[in-house]
Amino acid sequence: MNKEKFIFTIKSGQTCYYIYGENEQSEMSGIIKVWLNNNEIALTWEECPKGLQYDESSYSKDEVYNFSSFDALDNFFYGNNIPYDNFKS
Repeated sequence: MNKEKFIFTIKSGQTCYYIYGENEQSEMSGIIKVWLNNNEIALTWEECPKGLQYDESSYSKDEVYNFSSFDALDNFFYGNNIPYDNFKS
């Protein structure tokens, strides 16, 4: 989805997610979820070796972020090379 659809989806109360590593050569897989929570934009980012997504002790990344604006989220995406095009709802 593009940036405009992503923002519309989040503002309408839905969650957007990006699952990576499933069909890629990477040894790691992960999920990034974004939704509205108490007037803030919440983001969780979990990453682990492929096949170990149910074992939280194997996570190399288990992060939670809150953003006050879509501009702040956009800066985070840009800084972490996270493309809007890979998100689904």
